[in-house]
Amino acid sequence: FEARLPRLFPNFIVSRLPESVLGGCVSPLTANAPTHGDTFDYHIDADPLQVPPSPWADVYGRYPNRMDGKPRFVSCLLYLNDEWNSEEEWGAPTRFRDPPTQQVYNVYPKPGRCVFMDQDISHTVVAPNAEAGRNRPRYSLVWKLILHPKVVGQDMDLSCGRRGGEEDWPEVVVIGSANNDIG
Repeated sequence: FEARLPRLFPNFIVSRLPESVLGGCVSPLTANAPTHGDTFDYHIDADPLQVPPSPWADVYGRYPNRMDGKPRFVSCLLYLNDEWNSEEEWGAPTRFRDPPTQQVYNVYPKPGRCVFMDQDISHTVVAPNAEAGRNRPRYSLVWKLILHPKVVGQDMDLSCGRRGGEEDWPEVVVIGSANNDIG
């Protein structure tokens, strides 16, 4: 999977979140397996504006994510179940919340679905519905990635590799206050 990332983001140098950013206690790869009845809080994966004192902060400083010319913090969420019944029956979305507008957007699991999101986006895991059964976890993996610019001052906009022809990528979904940046 990681070998495909440069094809998805050809304008960037892609790496896992290095230990030097948040320390050794934060893994760049996280597995999730919620089951019915589990509860989770909203969180962010990381924010370059809030990194602790570290070698990373010494080199790059603290800055808003998506700032031109600075490394962009992105997470990749991959749903791993071989089957997952409809949204209504088994549920278990990843729920995104835009704090300024309180708008919520659910992304439901589908086998092999891959979601890219900025790491500073507020989100939570929602446990499966009772219909999924207590012994049916919703499996997923999260890669915490850094997209490094290839040139000084580079625009950090993501096209997700949509170059036409070779790959057919869906349109990007932008929610809440992020719509303010759309021209």
